[in-house]
Amino acid sequence: MMRIRPPSMQSLVKAGLVICSVGVGIGGTLAYQSWQKTTSTKTEVIPREPLHLKTALLIQGDPSLGSPKAPITIVEFSDFECPYCQRFHDDILPKIQSEYINKGLVRFVHKDLPLPYHNNAQQAAHVARCAMEQDDYWLAYKALFKRQNCLDCQGALSIATSAGLNETKLKRCLKSKEVASIVNSNRSEAQINGIRATPTFVIGPSQGGKHHGDIIEGALPWPQFQKLIEKALANTRSNR
Repeated sequence: MMRIRPPSMQSLVKAGLVICSVGVGIGGTLAYQSWQKTTSTKTEVIPREPLHLKTALLIQGDPSLGSPKAPITIVEFSDFECPYCQRFHDDILPKIQSEYINKGLVRFVHKDLPLPYHNNAQQAAHVARCAMEQDDYWLAYKALFKRQNCLDCQGALSIATSAGLNETKLKRCLKSKEVASIVNSNRSEAQINGIRATPTFVIGPSQGGKHHGDIIEGALPWPQFQKLIEKALANTRSNR
């Protein structure tokens, strides 16, 4: 596994402010409340035909696995309290890592989309982002999904510290407004592009810190997900 050392929190905030400048910003959080009553965690998202992004995603500064030079990037919009996101983490991501990320074919990028009816999702997203200051984002990512059923009773901060992260540093980071701004910027990008379910993936090429591709909803079985990856790789080869 190639671990990309994250940039400073200050640079992440600058990237977040670029997204907010389009006029959605933190207001994207309020927009999500409008569909809170119509979206349910009790039913799995039914995959639809891929849609194209309306606006390129800004991925510089978001946590990532794999080489920035990989021909395609998979951007994940995820929620730490979403059971189907956990399923992807457990069943699909390890296969992507062994088959594509470790071979330099795919870069995997995480973006936060804590849904409003998941009471612990936003705090979990903030804790994971704060783990980037300790160069241990993926340690927190794995721990939060592994102990998803403990988020309500134990809390994201306790889960992260139990996994080995420094509690004092996490608490100091959580007091700042910077992490909340970054997470809200991710939500704004989702809102702009009509992404409102988790997990959702955007698969395609990236260039210059910007990502383009097809929007794929739902925790798909591995054969279907692999087919999408192979299709994207074939497209990049044919466009050379």
